[in-house]
Amino acid sequence: MNSGVITKVEYRILPEVNFSQLDVIPQSGKFNEDPQKTGAGMLYSFSAGFNIAKLNQGTDEIISNLTDRKAQFRITDANGTRHLAGDDSYPARLYASRHADGQPGSFNGYRCSITRKAPEMTATED
Repeated sequence: MNSGVITKVEYRILPEVNFSQLDVIPQSGKFNEDPQKTGAGMLYSFSAGFNIAKLNQGTDEIISNLTDRKAQFRITDANGTRHLAGDDSYPARLYASRHADGQPGSFNGYRCSITRKAPEMTATED
């Protein structure tokens, strides 16, 4: 399997300790981390994108609560490796847009992205 494929996304709003799971469409997203050399040293840009199906009030509340807040995300890839995006010092941000096409077979749900820039790479958990 492609290890860059997202199978699970969990979040915690800082300073909470426990993670909660987002109901993402498995294998609907991908992520990458791009190191850039700057005059002050290395800067790591992490980005992830994924989809959540079905527009509903419960998911609206979760997305609204997470949007542009300081959070940490735990992203599980297809190999089962968990990647931590964000921490207390350099949190990650979630952005989401709603899509309701109304056409048979079209996507109706949320297109989400997570971004983080920091002088440190994202951590992984096994």
